[in-house]
Amino acid sequence: MAKVDIQIKGVEALKKRLMEKKQSVDNVLSMMLAELGEKAVTFSKDNKGYKDRTANLKNSISFAIFCDGKLVNKVVGSIPEPDKVKGGQSQVDNILEEYASKDGVVAPKGYTIIVVAGMSYAKHVEDRGYNVLYLTRHYLHNGIKDVCQMIFDLLKEK
Repeated sequence: MAKVDIQIKGVEALKKRLMEKKQSVDNVLSMMLAELGEKAVTFSKDNKGYKDRTANLKNSISFAIFCDGKLVNKVVGSIPEPDKVKGGQSQVDNILEEYASKDGVVAPKGYTIIVVAGMSYAKHVEDRGYNVLYLTRHYLHNGIKDVCQMIFDLLKEK
């Protein structure tokens, strides 16, 4: 009769190795998504399609990263003239939180990255045909493809 201990040790070793891989993937994903968020904000600022009068809209662009529905990282834009905006700087954080709390925005499983413009008039600017975040969606789509490829390459390693 074969010893069951050998099989259990094999399964336990496999579980341990899989958990190590999962942890390394989670670490890389957290780092890469944060970097992608920062780059997406910079991209948005560099590719604005409107006349920048106060720099509030441009500097209100913020991002957040969620894992399994829980916030793991967020960077809130800092507006230069909060006194000239109803709600001030807190409006920027509130808009990010409001958007993230809408049904279907943050996935209950897996990773979610969101980028928002923290001024209440951002949609009005885009509705008039000027780019605020529209092009950023495409930038993020391509960035996520790159992140996925790097994760696949990481998984192929030993």
